[in-house]
Amino acid sequence: MNAQPPPCDSPPCCSVLVVDDELGPRESLRLILEPIHRVVQASSGAEALEVLRCQPIDLVTLDLNMPGMRGEELMRALRSEYPQTEVIVITGCGSVESAAAGVRLGICDYLQKPFDVVAVGNAVGRALARRTSRLRLMAFLEELGQATGHDRDAESIVEDVRRSQKLRGRVGDLFGAASPGLGDDPSSGGTRSAEFLEVLAETIESKDRFFRGHARRVASYATLLGERLQLPAREREELRLAAFLHDLGKVGIPTDILGRADALDPAERDAVQEHPCIGARLLHPLDIAPYVGLAVRHHHEWWDGSGYPDGVAGDDIPLAARVIAVADAYDAMTTDRPYRRALGPDLAAEQLRRFAGVQFDPDLAAEFLCVVETGVFEVRPDFFADLAWGPDSASREMAR
Repeated sequence: MNAQPPPCDSPPCCSVLVVDDELGPRESLRLILEPIHRVVQASSGAEALEVLRCQPIDLVTLDLNMPGMRGEELMRALRSEYPQTEVIVITGCGSVESAAAGVRLGICDYLQKPFDVVAVGNAVGRALARRTSRLRLMAFLEELGQATGHDRDAESIVEDVRRSQKLRGRVGDLFGAASPGLGDDPSSGGTRSAEFLEVLAETIESKDRFFRGHARRVASYATLLGERLQLPAREREELRLAAFLHDLGKVGIPTDILGRADALDPAERDAVQEHPCIGARLLHPLDIAPYVGLAVRHHHEWWDGSGYPDGVAGDDIPLAARVIAVADAYDAMTTDRPYRRALGPDLAAEQLRRFAGVQFDPDLAAEFLCVVETGVFEVRPDFFADLAWGPDSASREMAR
């Protein structure tokens, strides 16, 4: 095994293990990767496993046709012993069968020799982005387990995804070998992370029929209000995402409390009022714009300062949170809940006027009512719900 330079100090630096029995390809890959990454070399599968036992490796590139332990055997060992290490096959003896075997074993890319700089750079970028995605999701799910306090609750959410073909397909797309990782582009505000969280938010909602499509409707209403306010495109997208995720923290609230028709006792009400903090905490490990987390945390603050969790008031409440508060309340009033039947649009509008300047930003409430009452959009909750789940879906949602 060749001696390698010490790890670089810059954040993009990752450890790449190049495994090939031929010196030429190993050196070529080292020259391509070393300006950015720390490169370690191994001339056989057995030597590669020794490296992995001694130091952390983020990515392995390997040849298939090597003496001793062959490439496919090494791939199986990697998947078994080092599941978080990404694998790229770079081989001169590839075939359809070997490519299919690699896909079954979860490799990230499959390149033929002779390779070129651009192809290798792109493949390594995709692989490291995917690894970062998985690590972020592990941190997220760990936080999810802490928030629920019950491992079974988190497992039931994963089971819901497994049983739903639509959700399983969407989650599968996020983890596809050709897909960049969650939040791989910092300028996107964590777009892939957002897609995963939207899947999770919809899955949480599926647990109770009264709240089916709530997140998507609130996001739609909030986006319309953001457009009326002429917010910049980036702020509108962050507003839409925050509105979609505003109730994410309800994953930490027992289902029997959220779906109860009668009044909650003080302890139960305190538990429900934790959900904005839980939601903001769940977003923290991911590359979601901080503005989104603040909106999730503060969407139950009141204009007069009597809301929760922090009791902030007026313009100190983030604008996105104030928009979501109006959209959330309007959707809650115009749909059935366990504790009451839906109000008509006129009565819901009357309630918005009544609490403008108390619960809601008075200017935003007025602008929202203009959107509703001038017919800019027709309030059709069933339409928004069908967009999320399809008209024949038996999925259900939850919120309180």
